[in-house]
Order: sequence, then structure tokens, then C-alpha cells
Amino acid sequence: MRYLKEGDANTSFFHKQASFRKKKNFIPKLFTDGRVVTTQEEKHQILFEHFDGILGRARVREATLNLAEFHRDGMDLSVLDSPFTEEEVWATIKALPTDRVPGPDGFTGRFYISCWHIIKADIMAALVSLQQGDMRNLELLNSAYITLIPKKADASEAKDYRPISLVHSFAKLMTKILANRLAPQLNTLVATNQSAFIRGRCIHDNYMLVQQTIKVLHQRKISSLFLKLDISKAFDSVDWAFLLEILTHLGFGPTWVSIISNLLRSASTQIILNGIPGESFFHQ
Repeated sequence: MRYLKEGDANTSFFHKQASFRKKKNFIPKLFTDGRVVTTQEEKHQILFEHFDGILGRARVREATLNLAEFHRDGMDLSVLDSPFTEEEVWATIKALPTDRVPGPDGFTGRFYISCWHIIKADIMAALVSLQQGDMRNLELLNSAYITLIPKKADASEAKDYRPISLVHSFAKLMTKILANRLAPQLNTLVATNQSAFIRGRCIHDNYMLVQQTIKVLHQRKISSLFLKLDISKAFDSVDWAFLLEILTHLGFGPTWVSIISNLLRSASTQIILNGIPGESFFHQ
């Protein structure tokens, strides 16, 4: 009750809460290769090498898949390549959360809603340019911060922290527009056995199916093998070339594929350590 009453007021209670959160998120030391580092520079270097190894280095691709042989046929998704409209962009902006943590530019959804009549022409010009394949200086509008949340109480290595990406507001707006366009197509585009993250489907369906399957196997008392696969860092480990091949095979048009490609290759990140951003690296 006291938090609801005084949580955002300029009181000693508020400052104690803020101080507690700051101490909780403070990373005093990191372990690496059997040694402990405590200086800000050394900790930044460890985190940079860890996340640069995951996001910032391209792998050599030695093989590909013949998708036409075993994958589902593509759809006509040319409607996704139609020009952006002012009404479409404004509807997306109105749906943006107003008070989420901002990215490197410091702008939240409230800024876009409040200042739309001032920035409308510039935003529309930038969106149209990107849709037409012009990515000059796009990297300036596609940077991000990664803030680290400990996965466990005694987090001591870089891998013990969950990265939360705080994206530049323009890149976030662009991808939200794309997501809104794609949403009506997902129900037919994505197979029915994918029950998560599709409107109208329930993530618990597959969970219930697994339970019932195991129950039936026990009742029949026959020899069987049940295999659970845990896919770690699924998106981070997908090669961009393969992702673009999938999009083309599924029927996405050249404009859509070009936008995705340009957003990927212009993206960069800085790791925030104890409130201070580190060295920037481009995604690969």
C-alpha cells in the first residue's frame, strides 16, 4: 500500500527503493578463465568478447537446404510490399507503450504520440526511404543497448546474465509496422502445430498434448522413447543467409526481404555495465 501511495513520489521511501534496485543490478566482479576481474574496463572487455562472439561474428556456411524438396509451398505475400501509409504508421504509434525503457536515443512511445504533428513528415520520409532500399546512415537509427539481468542469485560469469535489448525508437517503430502487417497472415503461414505466439492459438495446447501422449504410452505399457529438445539461443544462432532463403521460399516479396536484410546488417549494440555503455559492435 505504501508503494502504491509513495512509490513515484519524491520521498525517502522512493530513493531507498531506487538505491536498492541500483545495488541489485550492480556487477562488482566477473569470473573468466579462472581469474576474477573487478575494474570497469576489464569487465567491459569480458562482456564485449562474450556478446560479440554470439552476435558480432559471422560463421562460414558450408551447406544449404533444398527447401522445395521437403518444405511447404510458398504463399502470395505481395500485399506486404505495398507502400506505407500515414494512417498505418499513426495507428502503430498510438499502440506503442508510452513508458517503456528507451533505447540509445532516449525517446519513448509518449514522444511519438505527443509530437507526431511535428515529426510526421520526417518519419514518413525515413520509412519510405527504407522501404525503397535506401539504407544510407541507417546504422545511426538502428543501434541498441543491452542491459543485463542476472539469471541466478550468484551470477558471476557473462553467461549468467540475461541480455535485454533496448532498441533505438525508429528501428522499434519500423519492426512494429512490419509485425502488424504480417500478423493477419501468420495463421495460414505458420503450421498449426506451432501453438505459441500466434493470435487465436494457445501455448498450452502442445503442453496438454505432451501430457496426454505420455499418459497413453504409460497405459499401453509398450516400449517407447520420448525425446525433449531444448533449443538454446534459437534466433541468435540462425544464419542470416538461411533466414532470407526461408523468407523468399515462403513467398515474401523483394521489398520485404530487402527491409529485413538492411535492418539486420545495420544493427549495432553496446553493453551497459553498471550504467555505462561499452564499445559498440555490429551484428553479423
